[in-house]
Amino acid sequence: MFLSYSLRQMARNGQSLPFCKVVDHVVGSTASTSRAWFASAPVSSDSWPPSEDDGSSMSKLFNKTDDHAALREMMRSFTEREVEPQALEHNRSETLNIPLFRKLGSGNDGLGILGLTVPEEYGGTGLPCASAVAIVHEELSYSDPAFCLSYLAHSILLANNLAVNGSDEQLARFMPGVCDGSKIGGMCMSEPNAGTDVLGMKSNAVYDPTRGGYILNGTKMWITNGTLTGKETGDLFLVYARTGTENRNQITQFVVEGGMDGFSVGQKINDKLGMRASPTAEVVFQNVFLPESSHVVGDVDGATLCMMRNLEIERVALAAMAVGIARRALDEMIS
Repeated sequence: MFLSYSLRQMARNGQSLPFCKVVDHVVGSTASTSRAWFASAPVSSDSWPPSEDDGSSMSKLFNKTDDHAALREMMRSFTEREVEPQALEHNRSETLNIPLFRKLGSGNDGLGILGLTVPEEYGGTGLPCASAVAIVHEELSYSDPAFCLSYLAHSILLANNLAVNGSDEQLARFMPGVCDGSKIGGMCMSEPNAGTDVLGMKSNAVYDPTRGGYILNGTKMWITNGTLTGKETGDLFLVYARTGTENRNQITQFVVEGGMDGFSVGQKINDKLGMRASPTAEVVFQNVFLPESSHVVGDVDGATLCMMRNLEIERVALAAMAVGIARRALDEMIS
């Protein structure tokens, strides 16, 4: 965006420069560094983004505050020390490194980023901003995009969504385990015949007044962290299901816990093209009972807006992952 804006401004001013000159123009005082990215001399992305010490305004673009700069430094150090050495092994074996994943949590002196956007009173870090989300996902994906994808499903699709839409009682009950890493989960939205067209989902939840809750039935597909072992489900999920028949928007969000009667793994999806260390599964719901008082998130029939709003920050996280992957690809090419 920044580069595109600069190109437009230069065009309005009647300027025309080769691309490497444009990069020098945009980066300003870091021109020599940026030029190296497009030259043959070896360079590592360890020098990117620019630090405050170089006097570049670009540093503010990538690290908005001192807290963001400290977060990036912490993530880069952790990724180099802990994530990089294990990435190839777990991608080959198609397994999530669960002990390492738990180190991202707040328990046992972990990093405390599983609840990155979650309020501190519920065990989170309390950084509900897109910049923090982007920094963490960029740095993790530099070494292991698959591990980062499982982190995204847990921290954004589950934790952030629940933090925004859950009740105080739900946050107090479920969020501590989500933030400390003792519970690993994600979100269940897509179905075998409802991928891009998520509002075409067939999973349904019918209210049972005699039991004071909903009976959930259906199948969800391509669920990240849907299984951690290949047999049992993950620990905690936000699940979208149809709760009305009058229009496509009558969808409600539920908390489903691993071990609930009727909640099972249909299949673990193996031999994926990529992201193999991030477990993907089909999960099945057969007459799963969900108490209305504790497991309905937000308003009944009102989850479509919650879904779309949370997908907005998820798209930021995915874009940041692409930046991390691109940085690594460039480094590998140059070295």
